[in-house]
Amino acid sequence: MQRRVFTAAGAVLTALALTTACSAGDDGGAAGGSGGGDGSGDFDGTITFWYAMAGRNGEAITELVDRYNDENDAGVTVEAIYQGNYNDTLTKLRASAQSGVLPSMVQVNELSTRFMYDSGLATPVQELADQAGYSFDDLNERVVGYYTVDGVVQSMPFNVSAPTLYYNKDAFAAAGLDPESPPRTLDDIRAAAEQLRGGSTEYGFVSSIDGYLVEQYLAVADAPYCDEGNGREGLATTVEWDSDVTESILTWWTGMVDDGLAINVGRDANNASAAFQAGNAAMMTFTSANLRDIVDGADFEVGVAPYPMPRAGDAGGPILGGGSLWALAGQPDAAKEAVFDFMAFMMSPESQAMWSTRTGYVPVNTKAVELPEYSEVLDQYPGLALAGEQLSATPDGLNTTGCLMGVMPQARDKMNDAIEASLLGVKEPRQALVDGAAGLASVIEQYNDSVGAN
Repeated sequence: MQRRVFTAAGAVLTALALTTACSAGDDGGAAGGSGGGDGSGDFDGTITFWYAMAGRNGEAITELVDRYNDENDAGVTVEAIYQGNYNDTLTKLRASAQSGVLPSMVQVNELSTRFMYDSGLATPVQELADQAGYSFDDLNERVVGYYTVDGVVQSMPFNVSAPTLYYNKDAFAAAGLDPESPPRTLDDIRAAAEQLRGGSTEYGFVSSIDGYLVEQYLAVADAPYCDEGNGREGLATTVEWDSDVTESILTWWTGMVDDGLAINVGRDANNASAAFQAGNAAMMTFTSANLRDIVDGADFEVGVAPYPMPRAGDAGGPILGGGSLWALAGQPDAAKEAVFDFMAFMMSPESQAMWSTRTGYVPVNTKAVELPEYSEVLDQYPGLALAGEQLSATPDGLNTTGCLMGVMPQARDKMNDAIEASLLGVKEPRQALVDGAAGLASVIEQYNDSVGAN
């Protein structure tokens, strides 16, 4: 059911488009987090769901939608419409808000949580859950915590991933390394790469240029990414990249490339997975979301290990990636009820078990792992459980919850620029980070001004 959005949000998105139109994945916002709408109007029984996944993941989503349409007894039909990747979907959402017409619900990546909250386009999912008598108790507490802003759960976690270290067990064994004892720190990876070089793989390590991975290293190091309690205690005003730990990460990465121990494949993550699966590199940091594709595409035994620590003894842990489902505001009450009913279906143990085993994403409903269909697939893909175990084991804290900032997509782009400049030898690691943070400062300021920050 497409419907007209309330005028204030449309005006907000118009203003934000002017301040942040420089980036394909850009965000903006206005003070909000409000449900909006008066609940009046007709509901024709159809809800429109914009999703942002293709391939194996998209097929799993459409299968879940088909199941819901066949099984629900409320006469509700979900019309699922693929909108392209996350950036494409968010761009279309902003354009739709400006034109005054929005879908019923949308899948948005975790980076855009602050933007969605500030825009006022969505009804907090906790509001709908309370009305339905729904409890979040069966859902992974840390995952729900990520999507909680000002004490209120804003969106329903759905596709949740965590970073992992993939490694070629066959290459490890051939090089005299213990395939059951993978590296735990960045120094360990370098030591293993030195032993692997010249053996069955050309390079010891591969990783795409992706600021997401630096965000994860900092969380594992229990170090902040941005100020104001990682954006959880107020609007972030700066990123904290000018630090010894961030410099050490980029210095390590650059040294690996300079010394021929790692291959620089650029920004396309597909290039990294291709190099790993082809046996050109023996280790790779990558999201758990593609675990099945990576394992199925390799002709060697793939090991899956926890994300590496920048320093031995680091006491943090990785933060989640992926996305969540947002209920958009301005809908009739009956439509909101239907949207939440579908969300609850997507979060059931059965749906989450199917979703996780078909993709590699973490089952957000903790009861999903108790189902036989999950256990059966786990026998074939033993690494499937690791991502969830990492998230559950991550200690509570502002640094390990992840930075909440309205311009996170732009921040990731700037971090990518910094990584690239260092790997190519254009700048020293520390200078690349300082320049990246400086280039982001005006973007953060514009965003905060747009949401009425002092």
